[in-house]
Amino acid sequence: MEARIYHRFLFLLALSALFFIVSTIPVFAQGGAGIGIRPALIENVAEPGTTQTHEITITNLSPVSQVYYLFTKDIINVTDGGTPVFAEEGAEKTGFELSDWLTISTDKVELGPGEETQVTLTIDIPENATPGSHFGSMFVSMQPPKLRSIGAAVGYDVANIISIRIAGDAVEKAQIREFATGNYIYGDSVIDFRARIENKGTVLVRPVGPLEINNMFGKRVAMLTFNESKAGIYPGTDREFEITWEGDGPGFGRYEAILSLVYGAEGYQSTISSTVSFWILPRSIVVPSLVTLAVILLLSYIAVRLYIRRQIRGASVGSRRIIRQQRRGSGMSATLLVLVVLLSVTALFLLILLVLFA
Repeated sequence: MEARIYHRFLFLLALSALFFIVSTIPVFAQGGAGIGIRPALIENVAEPGTTQTHEITITNLSPVSQVYYLFTKDIINVTDGGTPVFAEEGAEKTGFELSDWLTISTDKVELGPGEETQVTLTIDIPENATPGSHFGSMFVSMQPPKLRSIGAAVGYDVANIISIRIAGDAVEKAQIREFATGNYIYGDSVIDFRARIENKGTVLVRPVGPLEINNMFGKRVAMLTFNESKAGIYPGTDREFEITWEGDGPGFGRYEAILSLVYGAEGYQSTISSTVSFWILPRSIVVPSLVTLAVILLLSYIAVRLYIRRQIRGASVGSRRIIRQQRRGSGMSATLLVLVVLLSVTALFLLILLVLFA
């Protein structure tokens, strides 16, 4: 029995070792792959009926010789994280395509380890090109485009971004669909803002501007730069941006944030703005205040109960002398009750002022 268990253990150990070796082979092979392409971004303005040429440098960053396949694709969107979304074959046209205008001097290159080469990318803008921005990419892949389209192979590829703005009556229009904070009430002065901007025009927009934060007195306590990296929003799409403010102190009370953005070509810029409010209520201030108010209210309740009991006891006693003593005691109780009520009202009033105007 022990021998059988021992042999079974050896079999499982050998099987685990074999699985580990087999599973790590593709990892090492893929880890050695690498492609470099430059420039990574081509962004120009062009007239209809003109031609542009660009030299693209491709580098084999792997330690072995590789064959690379070159082809083009259209960009139809961009994610909130800034990653382009490429059009698949047969996808519906958006009117902002570019790939049909792109021609590469070759569709395949072979490079040795660390070797680089240059290919020519030609952009032929047709006479009837629609004004506005057009987007596409040149891909460098380790697998042919046909294999990629049918999913018959898995490889490593890179792409640049090409943005050509055609001169003419282009439409530049953007709007702030949403500007909000993660919460309405915060326990400290670390506030996260999010803004969703929609591009309703025909050109790429890069909204940039100040995010001003004011307290209840209208005093500015912070000034941030929104979209400092100048990330773009593709036509007909929207994109969410996030920015965080970390105040110098604990902060307290109601705040207002004003987002003012500028977009468009120099001399033809447009502005959009939005406002959001939020509260900062630190526990170190709010909790002691609430505890103090609760104690005062409790004392008020006890005082009222004692006052009522004394009044009832005094009414049930028939002796004048006792009545006179009860009246004196009742007068003292009434004074104490009025004092406690005044303190309660004052504490509550001060707390409200602290919340609204601190």
